[in-house]
Amino acid sequence: MRIKISFTALFLFLCVTASAQNVYLDSLLLWLKVHPERDTMRVMNTHRISYRLSEINAARSWKYAKETETLARQLGFKKGECLANINYAILEAVEGNYKNSADYYLKAIQIAEEIQYTRGLSISYNNIGENYFRLKEYEKALEYFQKALLLNHNIDELRGQAINLEMIGSVYFAKNELNKALGYWNKGFEYANKSNDPNVLTQLQVDIGKYYTEIKQLDKAFLRLRIADSIASLHNETYYQILAYKAYSNAFSKIHKHDSSLSYLRKALTSSKILGNKNEECEIYNLIAVHFEEKRMYDSGMYYLRKHKELSDTVLSDKNFAHLAFIQTQYETELKEQENQRLKHVEKNQKKEIIEKNWLLIASAVALLLAFFSIFLLYRSFQNKKHNLELHELKNASEYKQQVAELEVKSLRSQMNPHFIFNSLNSIRNYIIQNEPHIASNYLSQFATLMRKILDASQQSFIYIDDEIEMLKLYLDLELMRFSQRFNYVIDLNEDIENANYKIPSMVLQPFIENAIWHGLLNKEEGVGELKIKFIEFENDTTQIVCEITDNGIGRKKSAEHKNSLKQHKSKGLEITKERLIRLSHGHIKEPIEFVDLYDESGNACGTRVFIHLPIM
Repeated sequence: MRIKISFTALFLFLCVTASAQNVYLDSLLLWLKVHPERDTMRVMNTHRISYRLSEINAARSWKYAKETETLARQLGFKKGECLANINYAILEAVEGNYKNSADYYLKAIQIAEEIQYTRGLSISYNNIGENYFRLKEYEKALEYFQKALLLNHNIDELRGQAINLEMIGSVYFAKNELNKALGYWNKGFEYANKSNDPNVLTQLQVDIGKYYTEIKQLDKAFLRLRIADSIASLHNETYYQILAYKAYSNAFSKIHKHDSSLSYLRKALTSSKILGNKNEECEIYNLIAVHFEEKRMYDSGMYYLRKHKELSDTVLSDKNFAHLAFIQTQYETELKEQENQRLKHVEKNQKKEIIEKNWLLIASAVALLLAFFSIFLLYRSFQNKKHNLELHELKNASEYKQQVAELEVKSLRSQMNPHFIFNSLNSIRNYIIQNEPHIASNYLSQFATLMRKILDASQQSFIYIDDEIEMLKLYLDLELMRFSQRFNYVIDLNEDIENANYKIPSMVLQPFIENAIWHGLLNKEEGVGELKIKFIEFENDTTQIVCEITDNGIGRKKSAEHKNSLKQHKSKGLEITKERLIRLSHGHIKEPIEFVDLYDESGNACGTRVFIHLPIM
């Protein structure tokens, strides 16, 4: 009787506070339309929209997460940057990319610690725990949920504590420690009630209903599920109604009321379609298929299984395209930010030089005044200052030329990247159109890894030879997939070089390999294309190694007929690469690049060999 009275009081309380709300997500979207100001409030609301869309529409969720980060950075709003990284981490976890998810949570934690944003830390720890829970690493999950719970307790965050306790209970439920699970859920229910959060209340009621289902106290289970359904319906929370319907279906299945079980699955299916949640819709199709299979109605089972498979493929494609669009946007944004930082650095140096020259002029004026006291000392002082100034300007000129050369190299790299990116995107699109999602997924994974390594390498003048080889293999494997295995390649690394763990100039070799493929091997009309990349020590010189690139293509002379329009661009790129290698070797390497045309016994062109002398660290 006491339990029923408390439930009645809860319902009265919720009815008073509900006040006929609109759907929460719709209210946020309407707010954005009527408040175009680009301020911190907009940052917080785009974050909330991204969070609510993460399980419904991946493409839109990525879009609002990116808007959150971009606007937060423009405003210098660190809290917004922290929340944007949390949104990215949630979306990566939804797609099963737990490594990427962990990277974004680490960024969020670093920002939260920097600005002492405890709530951001607690959210990150809770969600990291949820990732471990999905991976069934329950002890690690409990560790992070407990960390989040302690932080929320310290700041008296009631809703956060309710969520943490619900997740800890879910871990124990998964471990079949049912009484422990119920204890944490009941405690979480107290905090959720105090915070007046209908969604957490609904989730906990569903959880406790599942507990009573497991211990076969079905009357109590149905009571909890009816309450959960009513709260979700009252607040127009269709997603939580779906959770209640699935729990209903499971409970009816336990007492062999299969028609009622199926009825609730159909309700859940209808609600998921209304909500537009393809993930839930896909899962429910599978549950209905299992239901019919258990009743030996195999035709109906196969029908819903096919629906599950079709929607699963659609969801995978939608997520991949949304994720790819986000990666491309991030890549372009990072390039722009890098360019802005370089320009700011140049501007800062110029201002510094102006200030220094102004001070020199002042010093000269003072020196002129001192001339009245000693002509001899003034002359000596002037000569010394003039000499120092010439040395200083020569040094600045040398550093400026070095910066220009590096900027030119990075500019050429950035010209290669869009060309390669869009070709790769077209390949991924073709695989998806040809209904080969697994190949598209593998291609996308390798492509994303290569892009990340290119970004990392572009920040460094030198890179470990193993990392350079790994990046070349990724690039060659992608080209092999794109051109249907039209050539073979082998990379031969001398054992002494491998053990020495040398560093070589970054991203020097890829343009030569690309040239060998595009202008040598792909124009080959007969036989299989062969590409060999070999690293060897340079005789009697420990300051450099040699990379030998050999192809059995059509040769440089015939290739030139196909690429006259690119000659000026290639020549400029070659000269910049030569100048860079000479400068990085401090002038020790005079001719860093050598081309050798190969001929067969009949004097016909049978390929090209390039020797690239690389300074090492």
